[in-house]
Amino acid sequence: MSLVVDDDGFDFKVVLVDDRWVIRIPRREQVLSALEQEIVLLPELEAALPVAVPHFEHISHDPPFVVYPLIRGTPLIDEDPDGVRRFLESLHRVQTDALPPTDWIASYIEQCAKFAELVLPLLNPDERSRAQALFAEVETLTGFDPCVTHSDLGAEHLLVRDGRLVGVIDWGDARLGDPALDYSWLLHGPFPDWDVDPELRRRARFYHRLAPFYSVHYGVFTRQPDYADRALATLRSRL
Repeated sequence: MSLVVDDDGFDFKVVLVDDRWVIRIPRREQVLSALEQEIVLLPELEAALPVAVPHFEHISHDPPFVVYPLIRGTPLIDEDPDGVRRFLESLHRVQTDALPPTDWIASYIEQCAKFAELVLPLLNPDERSRAQALFAEVETLTGFDPCVTHSDLGAEHLLVRDGRLVGVIDWGDARLGDPALDYSWLLHGPFPDWDVDPELRRRARFYHRLAPFYSVHYGVFTRQPDYADRALATLRSRL
């Protein structure tokens, strides 16, 4: 038996067994609810989306973990723009009772308060001022119809094979919210020329600029200074 451990995730540890099976293990009690939510949500997404999502073959509650067949693919670079758009449009049309309503602005105000406590002290006065101005934009995150969002769409969660998007993984952050969040990396990475609504693009830019704050906060909170320093360089480049 071969085991490969991916210990980089914020909320889950992942173990690949025999290059065939994925074991996903919550890191702490606070993320158990996210796993329980995935257990309910993923079968609905599997039926509705044009790409594969994790199919839990084994679910354990004590100790908590899930097992699913490996979805083979490599992280998206800039392949299959039409397939990625089809995936997003299908996801944002999903109707489900598996996700609770979200007070979107209140959740971001709370999150930015945490960033202000642990991340702002690492910045110089000019950077701090720009970060505070960014936080103030939270109040403008309005004008959208809440929909199912993955909420963490980066290259490593979008899997490509033979030039086509074939799978999307790591649904622990899924929630009802702003569809612009799912466009944030895509519009600032592989597909900057996509034709999208200007307001969606504006909000996506906010989420893209805010994203490194999560990584810096995680590095500080978990006392990983090297990790925090790398994330801080990205944060500074987006302020």
